[in-house]
Amino acid sequence: MRIRRLTLDDMPACLTLAVKRDWPPEELKWRLILELGIGFGVDAPEGGLAGTVLVTPYGREAASIGMMVVSPSHGRQGLGRRLMEHALEHIGPLPTLLFATDQGRPLYEKLGFVQVGEVVKHLGRLTRQPEEAAVADMRVRAMTREDLDAVAALDAEAFGAPRRELLQALHRLAYRALVAERDGRVVGHGLAWPNLGSTMVGPLVAREEPIARSLAARLLRGLEGTVRVDIPPRFTGLSEWVAGLGLERHVPAPMMQLHGTRAPGRREHLHAIAAQALG
Repeated sequence: MRIRRLTLDDMPACLTLAVKRDWPPEELKWRLILELGIGFGVDAPEGGLAGTVLVTPYGREAASIGMMVVSPSHGRQGLGRRLMEHALEHIGPLPTLLFATDQGRPLYEKLGFVQVGEVVKHLGRLTRQPEEAAVADMRVRAMTREDLDAVAALDAEAFGAPRRELLQALHRLAYRALVAERDGRVVGHGLAWPNLGSTMVGPLVAREEPIARSLAARLLRGLEGTVRVDIPPRFTGLSEWVAGLGLERHVPAPMMQLHGTRAPGRREHLHAIAAQALG
């Protein structure tokens, strides 16, 4: 069973494989990662895909692994390990991030990954509308294409690697894209974008938590349907505030890293991630 590179033509098979593992068929997320990075897969003898793994590189500073899926009919045959080893060989000696499921964590630990953080999924429908608190000498406005240089610089400082292409793609897709300005300088940004009938809020980057909450209030206000925000546990105030709006907190997901014992960047500025599959 040869490992090959995936293309956008494999999207239907990727979504079918996801459903087999009781994952939602998140077409936009799969497409986004395949366009920004690279996917590897193995064809199943009976048709379709037996397994996949997707890699998103962020310059020469870091990479993320996501969508590591093996069909139930091909489990416990070493296929997941083969796919991971192939992906890691492609990435090389870069700090490599992923968010682990309970099923995948033992494999990642055997490959040398260590836990360097966590994120808490907040999911549900808004039962009350957020109130935006004013922050001194700061204004929130719509993000424009002209802001992307400043936004990408702030994001790279927080995340620890350049993600301009991802931010550009999310900006094109977003329902809302906002920046916070102080003295003409961007001090925060946030995006709300569609994913399979729900709205993802993130990344949310700000130099101060009150700025992050002000951005989040504007991003969340008036959203209908299911909303998801993934927040690191260190931001207890933001987490409790979001939960108070009606979004249920779930069990933390471990963030794991290969080649390094701490997550890169200034994570105290990264208040919500874009998506677990994107690092």
